[in-house]
Amino acid sequence: MKSYNCRIIDHDINIDGLLDKEEWKQGEAVKLTETVTGERSRLDTEVKVLCSNSYLYFSFNCSDDYVKASMTNYNDKLYEEDVVEVFIDDNSDLKTYVEIEVNPLNAVLHYFINNNLAGKVYGFGRIDQKVISAVTIDEKTKKWCTEIAVPLSEFVTAKNNPPLPGDRWLINFYRIDRGMDGKDEYSSWGNTGKINFHMPEKFGELVFS
Repeated sequence: MKSYNCRIIDHDINIDGLLDKEEWKQGEAVKLTETVTGERSRLDTEVKVLCSNSYLYFSFNCSDDYVKASMTNYNDKLYEEDVVEVFIDDNSDLKTYVEIEVNPLNAVLHYFINNNLAGKVYGFGRIDQKVISAVTIDEKTKKWCTEIAVPLSEFVTAKNNPPLPGDRWLINFYRIDRGMDGKDEYSSWGNTGKINFHMPEKFGELVFS
């Protein structure tokens, strides 16, 4: 099982989509790979995670030569276009987890998932929009970046909240890119072996430190 070392910081981050902050220099960087084979993705995606006493923070740095995004509403079906995703299982039961998605237009999807591990996945949309996010797009470097802040109050089954050093949750990071030529790319941190992100047995550990 993969492991991510999540640093606990002593203050909150101003979310504006810019990843050159001093805080992100403290974050461990991981690269996503093609989710079926584990081979290098055509498009690079770098992910970092940090935690404060109030929020769990994510940054995605995505190279992209063609951005496909039109959805702007909360809980639109963002996974039908370009999107980054994070699944968080705060009590490591594999069956219940939070799903967060953000697209290049800064639209957010926030689901609570029940997964019976036998092929049935039930998604329940969060009514109140609590996730804070921001996106920047750089046409010159062909990149789009997002910062995401998920309130720790959304994690109702965690053993400790805020998490303590040494606590371990389960997590996975994903990206879907819809290519100009119709060739889609599915990338992940914990590779799933198939085009299906709802495989909690492939999650890695989020270790707080």
